[in-house]
Amino acid sequence: MFSFQKKSVLICVVCIVVVTVSIITYMNVQSKPEQNVYTVVHLPANSITFSEVEKLDAFAELIVIGYATDGFADREHVITAFDDGTMQSFHTNTNIKIEQIVKKPEDFPSDQNELTIIEPVSLDGDIKYTANDYVELQQGETSVIFLLRNSYGDYGLINDNLGKFSLEGISQYSLPESSSSQQLSEYLTFRDFVMKKYNLNQDY
Repeated sequence: MFSFQKKSVLICVVCIVVVTVSIITYMNVQSKPEQNVYTVVHLPANSITFSEVEKLDAFAELIVIGYATDGFADREHVITAFDDGTMQSFHTNTNIKIEQIVKKPEDFPSDQNELTIIEPVSLDGDIKYTANDYVELQQGETSVIFLLRNSYGDYGLINDNLGKFSLEGISQYSLPESSSSQQLSEYLTFRDFVMKKYNLNQDY
């Protein structure tokens, strides 16, 4: 039979273990970025796409290496509608931090390190609208991004999912979950050409 002293020691040890486990669990939960679950609506869009890196490079006005500074839900989502309520257009204004400029027009400042770009995706409550199965830039994930300036002077991402490539490798957010093995293979091949053309690698 345990003495009173031994019982006290045992209770203290158990309490310390419980508190330690609770702290570790809390830290693990806090360290993981929150991934919201949305109902995704895929909509077709007329966009110019390129299957060759050289043509994409020639068409893009601005190519940067950078990352989205905000989580998807915290970005500015724009949805316009006709008078009858039918959706007219949608996009998301995404703030990015520029780490390196690969290509730029003459009037783009060489020392600019922040930019708001347009992505062909938007959010309305818990419904995510996406054009041509586009998957948005992930917060804090450094990527090479291909952009084109529109008539309003804003830069928008081009070439759908083949217009951005994470330098951190392939993840579940690189392509939509519905992608076929052929689409994945084409994406990997295209990404490899991009990495080689601009001398990029996962150790960037």
